[in-house]
Amino acid sequence: MSDKFTVIVAGAGPGGCIFARDLAKAGIDVTVYEKGDYETIGHNWSDAMERSALEATGFAAPFEGSVNTGPLVKSKDAAGNPAGIYEQHAYPYMEVWAPDYSSRKTVNFRYVTTDRRALGKLLVDQARRAGADVLFQHEVVDVILAGGKSLGDVEVTGVVVKDLETGEARSLQADIVADDTGFNAILRTKLPSSTGIAGKFSNEEFAMVHRTVRKRNKDVIDPVADHYRYGYNMGYQWIQYLNEDEIDTGAGVRHDPKNPDPKDIVEEFISRHPSISDEVIRGGGGLCLVGRSPASLVAGGFVVIGDAASQTIPMTGCGAGGAMMGGKFAAEAVIAAASKGKNDCDALWEYNRQWFVGSKRGANYAGLTALRNILQDLTHDDISFLFRKDILSNEMLTDSINGIFTLPDLPTMLKTLGGGITRPGLLLKLNAATTAGTKIFKHYLAYPPEWDAARFEAWKVKADRLFAATVK
Repeated sequence: MSDKFTVIVAGAGPGGCIFARDLAKAGIDVTVYEKGDYETIGHNWSDAMERSALEATGFAAPFEGSVNTGPLVKSKDAAGNPAGIYEQHAYPYMEVWAPDYSSRKTVNFRYVTTDRRALGKLLVDQARRAGADVLFQHEVVDVILAGGKSLGDVEVTGVVVKDLETGEARSLQADIVADDTGFNAILRTKLPSSTGIAGKFSNEEFAMVHRTVRKRNKDVIDPVADHYRYGYNMGYQWIQYLNEDEIDTGAGVRHDPKNPDPKDIVEEFISRHPSISDEVIRGGGGLCLVGRSPASLVAGGFVVIGDAASQTIPMTGCGAGGAMMGGKFAAEAVIAAASKGKNDCDALWEYNRQWFVGSKRGANYAGLTALRNILQDLTHDDISFLFRKDILSNEMLTDSINGIFTLPDLPTMLKTLGGGITRPGLLLKLNAATTAGTKIFKHYLAYPPEWDAARFEAWKVKADRLFAATVK
């Protein structure tokens, strides 16, 4: 197969590496071009990763217990440097607090905290061991199109790659090109606008995030539990003990100039907790994508993975797990297409079907995006009221934080009505969000099972209309 089918991946993110690894295992000739360096790949902090995504993509994770055990848990190597991808502390349960601290819930936190830089290196190593070429300091700057304007007719035949050390640019041919270039979607946005999937993400589809990992002052008495503060400043705030010596704290807010800087939120929180020292170990921040996926993740000779495909959980901004699952589904579709010697939109459509319907990830994320669009303007007092009245229940928070849209049932709706009757305006907004989310979730489950231009266009028009009703 490798003599007949070649694949180029733009970007060595979690999704691109899983995609390349699985293709190489199947005997397909695949090359990954990454503009960064091996030593600095991935974010320089720890991040929550879905246990289900790790398990589905072949990782033995410490799924149970409050303290992780296992060979990939971070410890010290022979040189005294941290080794392994998992932090020592796991979170089978997490306290979720109201913005005003008046109420708290306990949710099943189906994540494991990983060192994203260590995970990034491990994913690159796995792809290379499987047979993929991974070249750093090489940036994919453009796609090569053979023609076509509509989604079904456009054909991607290669890329333009720039060697960042020499400045040389080369045009390279491929049967499949994968865009894993992050939320700027460098390649997808260069497709013809008439494909319907080339649009850039809007400002409203981003959050602003800042996090810092600090040394812990263990001698200071400062009781503060691991928790996730939901709805704070129209966003969220958290603190996690990574181990005995390190604390991870951060915040995210809606991307809006009127909102406070998340770094200021974090610094204010640290100022009230003397157990968090001034010694910064790692951290960072910036924009975090929380919008919806493009209507299609494939075109002729082309697939989109990771943030370029907005495979992030809208309520938390966690995207590495979704990206890895996207890479897995995309690889399965490409392998099936290659076995038939095809690379057109129809041959690759199974990736769309699996993402939106088979796994329900796309449908869940779309429904949650609708909820977020409508509810993100609620005040601290509104959200704290929903906590106290148990309208935002343990079950609802567990599902939404874990990326699952739950269809409301009659008992839940009656409970909501009884709990919120003293605030009819808030209740109306909550019901509007639930109704919109339900319509969108069901619409995404009705995603076209195979490529059909007319059916896809009708589906896309309705999806756009449903989402437009959730945005001011």
